[in-house]
Amino acid sequence: MLNKGIKSEEDRRIESIVVKLSSIGFIPDDLQVKEEIDVELAKMGLTYDQLLLLESDALNEHLVKFNVGWDRMEQFADVLLNWSKKEDRLKAKTKSLYTFIQKESKAFSFDIMTKLSQL
Repeated sequence: MLNKGIKSEEDRRIESIVVKLSSIGFIPDDLQVKEEIDVELAKMGLTYDQLLLLESDALNEHLVKFNVGWDRMEQFADVLLNWSKKEDRLKAKTKSLYTFIQKESKAFSFDIMTKLSQL
C-alpha cells in the first residue's frame, strides 16, 4: 500500500510540472519565459537548452528513468507539440516521444496517431 501512495504522490508531482509547463506562454526568444521553463524542467532533471540538445531517444529514456507514466508522458509530448509550432527543433523529439509511447505502452491510441499526423 505504501508503494501505491508513493507512486500516486510522484504522479501528482509530475502532473503538476506538466500542467505548469503547458500553461507557460511559449516564446522561444524571451529570456524570462526560458527561465520559467527551466524552473519547471529542473524538477525533471532538465533545462530548456538540454531539452533542445538531447537526442530523441535519450529524452525518451530520461522520462522513463524519471518514472513518468504513459499518460503524463503523453501530456509532456503535448506540451512539446505546442512548443514545436515555434521551435522546429522540438518536432522530431515530439514525434519520437509519441511513437515511443505508442510502441512501449502496448496500447494503441487514436489520439496519439492524430497528434502524430499533425507533425
